[in-house]
Amino acid sequence: MKVIVHDLQEKSWQVLGMQFHEKDIVIGESMETAEKDIEKLIGSCRQLVLISRCVYGGFSPFIQGVLNKCRRHFGPFLEMRHGQTHYQVHNGNKNEFGMVCCFYGDQITAKEEQSARIQSVSDGISLQARGVKIVFYNTVDELKNCKELSSFFA
Repeated sequence: MKVIVHDLQEKSWQVLGMQFHEKDIVIGESMETAEKDIEKLIGSCRQLVLISRCVYGGFSPFIQGVLNKCRRHFGPFLEMRHGQTHYQVHNGNKNEFGMVCCFYGDQITAKEEQSARIQSVSDGISLQARGVKIVFYNTVDELKNCKELSSFFA
């Protein structure tokens, strides 16, 4: 099962026309999802796809909010992993899902891109994803035309 979290407007999301499997779950800004549901979904998925506008070199407020809800599941304890401080994971969910971060936005600077890459990798380590793939697009239309993005959903 894949969990796709996006901050696109409903019209933009529908224009993408992505093909999904029956078990795949899409979470958008217009959908109400309880905190425990998000934790459970991400804890049981095999791939987490985040589609976010690049905001000052990071995720949009909606995507950041979803990630914050996931972090609450890990509790207040921190541990050192890969020479960095990350939340301690309670659920033995280590290395079960891959994380794909798709950023879009016009005029993303090199510093913003670097910052987004660092944040994505750090979040992947905190969530104990087995790997993190990061891609950048200039417009939402590029998301639609990109075959690489379609392979994430296959």
